[in-house]
Amino acid sequence: MEYFSKLKSIVDLYFSKKYNLYKPKDANGEEIDKWFEFESRAKFLDSYLGYYQQLPDLKSAIIDACSAKFKILYEGREFILKHTHQEEFKDSDGNTRGVKNIILSSMASKLISKENELIEAQSFEEVYELVKSIKVTGFGELSNYDAAVRISSYLDFKPTDIYLHAGTRIGAKHLEDKGLLPEGSLLETKLPLDIFPQPIQELDAIQIENFLCSFKESLKKI
Repeated sequence: MEYFSKLKSIVDLYFSKKYNLYKPKDANGEEIDKWFEFESRAKFLDSYLGYYQQLPDLKSAIIDACSAKFKILYEGREFILKHTHQEEFKDSDGNTRGVKNIILSSMASKLISKENELIEAQSFEEVYELVKSIKVTGFGELSNYDAAVRISSYLDFKPTDIYLHAGTRIGAKHLEDKGLLPEGSLLETKLPLDIFPQPIQELDAIQIENFLCSFKESLKKI
């Protein structure tokens, strides 16, 4: 019961703790040197995915989903940002890291050729499999998931399972280590919502994926 109580407190933070996002540049490489504050991680997720929902057509959704670009209205101004997961950046040694823009453009070009199949998709899972079928070196597991979520937001689909990758898998590992997920869960690529402990089931599948990654250090300390 102690684990559940602590877990409930962390889930509450997902909806109540302010989320601050720093962007030295916008999506076009222009210097902005700005902090953006959101009411919570949940509010940021809604704002970020809401952009794709209002795009004029599927082609625009594919291009922006692969490039990770989205717009937000903040302090009366419109900003075009790039999601951190697909940003290029320099590490402390001056080496370029992240996903290169040429890789993002190549993925978009190839996925546009699947536009008719995406139009016929009936679920997030079908969108995800189509995105995953496009093989572009450097556009990996996390980018496939992110692009599928963004395109699905335009198509009005949501995942029903929680996909494990990168930081999400680390968060899930902390739960498994404490007996809050069944043993062997990390051997799977995705997990059904109903195997998660009750406090986490307050979230939908996209939120759980985001929660496991964003709060992985808090989950480690339960």
